Amino acid sequence: MIELFQPTRDELGKLLTDSTILGSYSVVDSALPPRVVLDAARRLPPGEDRQYRWTAPYLIVVENNIVGSIGGKGILEIEDEVELGYNVARAYRRRGIATRAIGLVRDLARREGIWPLAHVEPTNVASRRALQYNGFIMESIVRLPDSLDLERWRLPDQYQPPLEGLDLSL
Repeated sequence: MIELFQPTRDELGKLLTDSTILGSYSVVDSALPPRVVLDAARRLPPGEDRQYRWTAPYLIVVENNIVGSIGGKGILEIEDEVELGYNVARAYRRRGIATRAIGLVRDLARREGIWPLAHVEPTNVASRRALQYNGFIMESIVRLPDSLDLERWRLPDQYQPPLEGLDLSL
């Protein structure tokens, strides 16, 4: 069973000063996104709730341990798109945690009229499988300026989220 929760700006500040514990949750080594991600979300102006939801990471919790994170890299308002980034601590990989988290965030995004996408290194088989399982299709190869090729994954246009309410626990 996994649970997702999105920390408040104050909680992000606490994680920046002590990245080992948040409230009653212990933080597993390498579970958090980079500090720059936490700080960027914390510094968003108040009243930017939609932007906050798609910039601040959702923390992935298993048995009171924060084992990873998933979230958007800021919403692209013109296109109503958000690029997803996610990570699961090494000790918790290969358990389907990222796959379930991607599905939860995918449905949350679609309920808000946002199209999630992801960029993945072609050698990252686990990430590719998690995206495929959640209905994403590989759309194209994107070449970055430093010559790194990434696969661009997105949902097909006909994808619709389930109609029932969002339940962030599995």
